[in-house]
Amino acid sequence: MALPLSPSSRAPRAPNQLPEVRLHQVESISDLHGGGSLCSYLAEEAQPWDELLGILPPSLCAQAGCSPVHSRGGFLGLLALLVLTCLVLAILAVYLSVLQGESLRVLAHTLRTQEETLLKLRLASLSQLRRLNSSEARAPS
Repeated sequence: MALPLSPSSRAPRAPNQLPEVRLHQVESISDLHGGGSLCSYLAEEAQPWDELLGILPPSLCAQAGCSPVHSRGGFLGLLALLVLTCLVLAILAVYLSVLQGESLRVLAHTLRTQEETLLKLRLASLSQLRRLNSSEARAPS
């Protein structure tokens, strides 16, 4: 995906203003994701926060108010918010799990009670059917 160029960025730059690009050889795509040689290189070559902020266009930085101090505080604030959100979601998941377990116990008890009632009704029905058959057998035709 190409980034749109502003008129000022189209002007030729001095060689010392061009960002340095380093390519690193990888053996497989998993090296990019799973701790291969590239990950160890990136850990050694971590850029300071100020350098990373220097990559952003100044207009975007001014608009978002992202001085290095504000960015670190904002980042830590967002990180804290994310952690708290995850904690709340975990607590909610445990609560709903317990609530679901209790609901299943109540449902199982209700089903057992209904099964017992159905069995009693079936026995009463069979008893009534036997009485009816015996009374028909004794009745003169």
